[in-house]
Amino acid sequence: MQQPAAAKLDPPQAPPAPPVEEPSNAQAIDLATALARAGADNPTIALAEEAVRFGLAERMQARALLFPTLDVGANLRVHRGNFLNGRGAVTDVDIQSLYWGFGADAKGAGTLAVPGLRVVSHLADAWYAPQAAQYRVIQTRLDSAAARQYLLMEVGIRYLALVEAQARRQAYRQSLEEFGAIEKLTAGHAKAEQGRESDAQRARAEAMLLRAEAQRAEEAIGVAAAELARLLVWDPSLPLRGADAVPPLLEFVHRDVPLTQLLEQALANHPEIAASDAAVAYHETLWRQEKMRPFLPLIAVGFSAGEFGGSGPGTTSRLAVFNARTDLDVVAVWSLPNLGAGSRAVQNIARTGVDAAQIERAAVFDRIRREVVEAHALVEARRQDIALAQKRIESSQRAYNQELVRAKNLQALPIEVLKSANQLADARQDLVRAMVGFSQAQLQLHAALGNAP
Repeated sequence: MQQPAAAKLDPPQAPPAPPVEEPSNAQAIDLATALARAGADNPTIALAEEAVRFGLAERMQARALLFPTLDVGANLRVHRGNFLNGRGAVTDVDIQSLYWGFGADAKGAGTLAVPGLRVVSHLADAWYAPQAAQYRVIQTRLDSAAARQYLLMEVGIRYLALVEAQARRQAYRQSLEEFGAIEKLTAGHAKAEQGRESDAQRARAEAMLLRAEAQRAEEAIGVAAAELARLLVWDPSLPLRGADAVPPLLEFVHRDVPLTQLLEQALANHPEIAASDAAVAYHETLWRQEKMRPFLPLIAVGFSAGEFGGSGPGTTSRLAVFNARTDLDVVAVWSLPNLGAGSRAVQNIARTGVDAAQIERAAVFDRIRREVVEAHALVEARRQDIALAQKRIESSQRAYNQELVRAKNLQALPIEVLKSANQLADARQDLVRAMVGFSQAQLQLHAALGNAP
């Protein structure tokens, strides 16, 4: 697996957060492990692989259309009583015959009804069906690769969502320490009659609001873990936790690569585009097959070899003399169903399949282009968001520290520190969201270019 290069965006160094209590049965998992598990055991990928195996079976069946069928058997015929001969006369006969070998059902001078070696197939099917089946195999393999690619992308996005929820909770806990200091300071000033009681109540309310946000972050961790467990086919009773304490910054695509080059790469490498090409070729082969069907015959070849003997009115033996017998029959039939109207209708149906496949291919082209453009735009936007959030944290941290010192030295009211604390808390949350959004957009762009994480 290609290792993403670390982006040159370093999160600001923040004070250590208080320890977080995790469930005793929580299972830590990193991104590489999540991708490996999803690729090895997932029903979506398994179904796509089963479609490939089904296509291989259909191809084998199509290639075997001209393979002969072998039949081995025997038949005994006994007739006593009236018999209508070839001249239309009714006679009383006593005849019997026995045949065994390749084939069965030998009657008189007629050929065997069940040949020992038989081939029955339309030459249009025998020639074009294997080609169409090969294109179908190519399509299913590429569809399987695309399904695997998008599933792994979704796993990566869900893992980053879990890490985001954990990082937001950690940031809230860090901000709660700062709000706790402000709450304690305003309460002390109010008690010493150096500040207003309303300021202490406001600080307490702000801290309670922040605790509610932290609680919602806890809930988000559970939801994100459940979504990741669903994709990994993980036991939902065992909670998952991301191994990354800080959201990782993934950079699969360098920022200097122009968008036009990315679009060309996506159109050349994406498995869904190649799969749509194979689908068009499949339907075009079926169309050619129906156009050639009236000009190619249905052939039937039968060959039998065995021992045959019997007795009748002109013989004295009773199934005692047997001799070798061989039969070879070759039949070719050209058909024009419904005076050609039926063939024309089938050809038109096949032609609509070609048109529909071409329209679907154009739709896939448009969607891939849109995915590349949107993911590229998201990457650049989140890159700028990260830089802005870092600057906001640095300035808000300085403002908070300065105003807190002024409040402790009775040079300002403690309530004035709340604004800087709120700005610092918001900036931390924005940085987490921007970092995760950047990595998720990189995953989306990587997948849109036709690559699997």
